[in-house]
Amino acid sequence: MRRIWTIAAGVAALAAVIVVPAAMAATYSSAKLTVTQAGTLTTIKASLDPNDDATASVRILAPAGTQVTTTQAPGTTLGPVKAIVKALDLAGADLPLEGQLVVAAPGQVPAASQTACLQTTAPTATWVMVLSAAGQTLQVPTYLIAPAGGQAYIQICLPPPDVPAGTPGRATFGAKVYSAELAVNGVFSAATSGAWVALWTPYNPGVGSVNLAGTIATPAVIGSGAVTLAAKRSGKGATLAGAVTQAGAPRAGASVTIFGGLKATGLKRLGKAKVGATGRFAFKAKSGTFFRAAAAAAAGAAPSVCSQLTLPAPCMNATINGFAAQSKVVKKR
Repeated sequence: MRRIWTIAAGVAALAAVIVVPAAMAATYSSAKLTVTQAGTLTTIKASLDPNDDATASVRILAPAGTQVTTTQAPGTTLGPVKAIVKALDLAGADLPLEGQLVVAAPGQVPAASQTACLQTTAPTATWVMVLSAAGQTLQVPTYLIAPAGGQAYIQICLPPPDVPAGTPGRATFGAKVYSAELAVNGVFSAATSGAWVALWTPYNPGVGSVNLAGTIATPAVIGSGAVTLAAKRSGKGATLAGAVTQAGAPRAGASVTIFGGLKATGLKRLGKAKVGATGRFAFKAKSGTFFRAAAAAAAGAAPSVCSQLTLPAPCMNATINGFAAQSKVVKKR
C-alpha cells in the first residue's frame, strides 16, 4: 500500500511541533488511533490498554493540507462524545461517560488550565467535552490549534489519576481515561488521503510528573476505496474477476458481494467472493448478463506504515480506515 504511505509522509513536519527522546516507556505501548470521515463529519477514537501508564496529554494532528472552520458560536454542539475511564477510587471499576463536544464560552476554561496545557500557544478554538457520570458532570478542555502554514491539531491534557487522594489537580474519581470517541462536525475539511497522527505522552506512575521520554506516535491512515469488475461469458453465466484497492493500492481483507441479473437494473445478490492478498478476486456466476460488485473493508491494522513514516516519536499501532465502494454495472462479453 505504498501510495498511501507516500502521501502520509508529509507528517514528517511534526518534528517542528514536538521533539522527544527516542526512549519509550515499556508500560505505554498499546495506544491506538482510528479516524473515519464522512463529508465534514470526523469521528476520532483514541484508546489504549487500561493497565498502561496514565495519559498526560494527547495531540492529534490532522493530515497536511486539512482546512479548518472555526466560526461556530459559543455553545454550539460539534458532536457526541463517549469515553471509558478506570475509576481508581472505585476499586478500578470501568466508568462509562457520555456527553457532547461543545464550543466553549469566553472564560469557561480557566486561563491557568489553558496555560498548563498549551504554555504560550494560543488556541484557534477552545472546546469542552461535557461528560456525565455517576451523577456528576465533568468538563474536559479540548483545544484546536491551526498555525498559519502548519498542520492543525487537537490538544487534550488530562489530570493525573494515581497521585494520592487530596493532591491538588488530581482527577475526579481517580479517573484514568483509556478510551474516548468524539465526533467533530463542520470543522475539518474532508481528506481522501493522508494520515492523522496522535502523539501520546504518559505520566510517570504515581507521582504526577510528565514522562516526555515516553511519548509515542500512532498514525491513522485515510484512503478512499474502489472496486473494479470484468465479466467474461461462460455458458449461461459468466466468469467474473476484479480488484479492490484503497488509495490506488491493493486492499487485502475486504469482502466483496456480487450482484447479477438479465437486465442492468434490479440486480440480485449472487454470493460473495474472496479477496486475496493482492486485492484481487474471482467469482463464477451460473447465470446472468449484467453484474456489479460491492466491496466493504473494516478499519484495521496497517503494520507497514510505521516503517515508511518519519515521526518525532516511536511509531506503533498504525491503523487504516474502513470504506464501502461499488463497481460500475458491467455486461459480460
